Amino acid sequence: MRGPAARPVEIVVFVAGATLLGVEIAASRVLAPFFGNSLFVWGALIGVVLAGLAVGYWLGGALVDRFPTVRLLLGVAGAGAFAVLAIPLLDGPVLRAIVSWDPGPRADPVLASVALFGPTSVLLAAVVPVAVRLRTVSVEDAGRTAGRLFALSTIGSIVGTFLTAFWLIPELGTDQLLGLVAATLFATITLLAVSQRLVVAGAVLLAAAAGAVVVAFAIAPPTSGGELDRVALQNWSPSYRIRGRPAASPAPTTGKVVYRKDTEYHRLYVIDEDGTRHLRFDSSYQSAMELAHPYKAVFDYTNYFDLGLAYHPRARNVLFIGLGAGSAPKRMWRDFPALDLEVVEIDPEVARVARRYFSFPRHPRLRVHVEDGRRFLTKNNRRWDVIAIDAFYSDAIPFHLTTHEFLELVRDRLAPGGVVVTNVLGAVRGQSSKLVRALYRTYRTVFPTVALHPVHEQPEWEPTEYLNQIIVATERPAPALSLLLERWREVRRRTPLAPDLTAAIRNRYDQPLPLGDVPTLTDDYAPTDALLLD
Repeated sequence: MRGPAARPVEIVVFVAGATLLGVEIAASRVLAPFFGNSLFVWGALIGVVLAGLAVGYWLGGALVDRFPTVRLLLGVAGAGAFAVLAIPLLDGPVLRAIVSWDPGPRADPVLASVALFGPTSVLLAAVVPVAVRLRTVSVEDAGRTAGRLFALSTIGSIVGTFLTAFWLIPELGTDQLLGLVAATLFATITLLAVSQRLVVAGAVLLAAAAGAVVVAFAIAPPTSGGELDRVALQNWSPSYRIRGRPAASPAPTTGKVVYRKDTEYHRLYVIDEDGTRHLRFDSSYQSAMELAHPYKAVFDYTNYFDLGLAYHPRARNVLFIGLGAGSAPKRMWRDFPALDLEVVEIDPEVARVARRYFSFPRHPRLRVHVEDGRRFLTKNNRRWDVIAIDAFYSDAIPFHLTTHEFLELVRDRLAPGGVVVTNVLGAVRGQSSKLVRALYRTYRTVFPTVALHPVHEQPEWEPTEYLNQIIVATERPAPALSLLLERWREVRRRTPLAPDLTAAIRNRYDQPLPLGDVPTLTDDYAPTDALLLD
């Protein structure tokens, strides 16, 4: 294929490469509401796409040797575009079926990736060997032609990756994005058909492009006002139940979507149900607020962050790493008028949502910095009396906020007598306790005093129950429970709005934890996803 017709072939190769990697990036948002955003999910996506590339390269080469015509290229690329368009139409039934079956935290995302993204990967990968065969004029230029077209496909993949991750996902709904990507690929193939004077094929492809645009706008989710799908609300939400473990807090089973958006980090929902507003990231519920009482703690663990003030009653400033809906910092801001608070939140959309939908105040004593927590501590030499860490998701852990090296940095940013308060989900003993015990072990490598306060209100509580656990670490000796209780009674005499921490203090688990079967987490080795989900 020589002359002007060659250029549309190269454009198709470029756009197919961009489409494939754009779909892979968007795929993480398709799976996240059901399986989270863990290392297992990303491993499944990358592995399935690479397998699709291998199969597609082989299949495309075998087909073009038998049918070396431009119609084959149109057919393969067109089928790839249809496969992309099918993803937002089929993802709900496919994902619900896998959730119902639930073969395991590793198998779930693998099966979903194979079903939804495997065909797309195979078909789009097959475009390149077909194009190489069509563009090869002689044996002498075969190597140069193959190298050029594979390089062009890879450049397209790079462009698709950056364009999707940096601009398209934050601006468009994921389903709408996939529809528009399919439309773009259809339009590109139409140019190739027209250049070859394939009038009927061009008309069909142009109609498909127009249809994909219509579908893209038809399936674009509203940002608010709809009823959230009941199954989407009931799929396993690790903040509340993970694979049959007891629920830490009740998750809504119906609700009205007040706001939704794909941010740089999450698929975010704000959901109202029975007078309570919930914040959801991907597959886990993060925070909640009673609409009639915006400062009242819906979840008990929120008040447990005040343990930092019980262990250090003279604290004058607090740093929160992780904002969510801002339940703990806004409550602390209201209860303690002399306290200076700062919050570090990596996602700017989360900060906007907290202020707009969860009554998070704007005030000089309550400042929000949009940045990664570890990077913020590295760049700032200020010291805080209390550092509260509430940045761990229940289906994926930012491992760099768990390690020995990070905790050394935290210790260096504490004022003398300072306290670290960390919220994590898990059990104290049993199969569901590995992450909690690994964190406890890691904290002990940095701090001489590490206390564990399970968040429960029931006298029949068992250490194997899966719920919020509050880790408190300091360089001072652990105060006796009687002293902590007396300190907090005195705090409440001075500050009557402060919550009652009697149960939180008495819940301190002073028995030794078995640590021999869990690792010390380091920057080099921190298998947090496996510890959480296995």
